[in-house]
Amino acid sequence: MRRIIIDTDVGGDIDDVLTLSMAIHSPELVIEGVTTVGRRSDQRAKIAAHLLELNGMGHVPVAAGFEHPFVGEWNEWDVPNQYGEELAHTSITTDEDAVDLLIRLTEHNPGEVAIVAIGALTNVARAIERSPSFRDNVKEIVLMGGAFTFHYLECNIVCDPEAAEIVFESGIPVTAAGLEVCLDLRIDTDEAIRVLKDADTVQSRFLAILVARWKEVGVNRPIIMFDAIPLVYLMDKGIVQTEERVVRIETAGKHTRGMTFSFETPFSEELPEIPHVKVCSEVKGEELMQLFAKRGLLT
Repeated sequence: MRRIIIDTDVGGDIDDVLTLSMAIHSPELVIEGVTTVGRRSDQRAKIAAHLLELNGMGHVPVAAGFEHPFVGEWNEWDVPNQYGEELAHTSITTDEDAVDLLIRLTEHNPGEVAIVAIGALTNVARAIERSPSFRDNVKEIVLMGGAFTFHYLECNIVCDPEAAEIVFESGIPVTAAGLEVCLDLRIDTDEAIRVLKDADTVQSRFLAILVARWKEVGVNRPIIMFDAIPLVYLMDKGIVQTEERVVRIETAGKHTRGMTFSFETPFSEELPEIPHVKVCSEVKGEELMQLFAKRGLLT
């Protein structure tokens, strides 16, 4: 079994909470903790804590993290759209902030815990800064972020490029799923709500409410399971293929700040350094979505 900490901006795009549901129902994984990042990180933590409680996992520590990037501020409208007042009394089981929880859990199990990072990388970067031993204690970081075959300001990187740069340059083994391998991982929103309601468990009913709230804010597209890729990579590398690349994070460009830059060598040039990031190059989408339907939608 793989020990993991999930660092997430749950409450924004719906795939975060569905990925958490998938992790809860994956026997290959042991969730050591959940940390949240983004505006109203406390509300995000309560969404995660409530889902864990409903699944008999209230013992898993959940900690709220940073609400500000390294530079500037996040958009005022970027608050948890799935939070409801019924979650106001949900308890958070630790007084630690997300960074201290990341540090403590990896210190207790050095070299054994992978971080599944599916939001801004602010918490992880702050942990690298706060603890000199953190980078040695983390087994690996598997993240959703960036775009490696076309130019795009992908959300998880662009919302805190300085944090992303720290993580990618940390020396911790990094595997990144870029936007290009995610876009076919789709399910119709109404279909997802129907499936969850048909499952008719306390867990599925809660998830159906969250999906409906996400739809109500006017997101005009199907659910795309971006964040499932890092999780599935840890469970079955036959579904997710990778290749090693040299990757940089652009932090200063007028038009490119927040982009991931991956070196290509069309004329067999020498790379500036040894490739240090595993980039997801191919995903068996049908197999991944079948696994998601069973474990994320509880079919």
